[in-house]
Amino acid sequence: MVKNLFVSLVAAFALLSPLGAIADTPPISGSVQNFIVHDSPFPAPDTPFASQNDGEKTLQDMQGKVTLVNFWATWCGPCVRELPSIQRLQAEMAGDDFQVALVSQDRDGYKRIVPFLKRLKIDIPGSFLDEKLKLSRALSVRSLPVSLLLDTEGNEVGRVTGAAEWDTPEALALIQHYIDKN
Repeated sequence: MVKNLFVSLVAAFALLSPLGAIADTPPISGSVQNFIVHDSPFPAPDTPFASQNDGEKTLQDMQGKVTLVNFWATWCGPCVRELPSIQRLQAEMAGDDFQVALVSQDRDGYKRIVPFLKRLKIDIPGSFLDEKLKLSRALSVRSLPVSLLLDTEGNEVGRVTGAAEWDTPEALALIQHYIDKN
């Protein structure tokens, strides 16, 4: 009788343990199936980049909210195709818990970026410039587009290399997972 109870408890524990692990695993499918989760989050570098209105910024300045940091450029076709979904994501989720930061690699700076985004009707307050690619190098961004997801502590939890549709139910669920985790 005691042996049967012990076996039952061990079996129940074995069944429940993976479920706990699964519950902590972010949902990755569909449009964000290429999201790579880091085994352990790591702090974003404090490498400065340009803000059009506020001088230099760092990713650490964005702490307090889950942040999608998208590296892009006006000359990058996949980046341009991805921007409308990022705009819709911003409209859907930005607020107290979440924000978007666009980081352009354009060498002509804001004189190219501002009219380009205006023409596409992209209006994201977090629009920044990494003109000399210092931040990109510090984060090992080797191609475009690349999107990093930062937790509220400013740690990179994962990334997508290549374009994604950021306003799909799968992408929203992924982001909501990290919002709920904090």
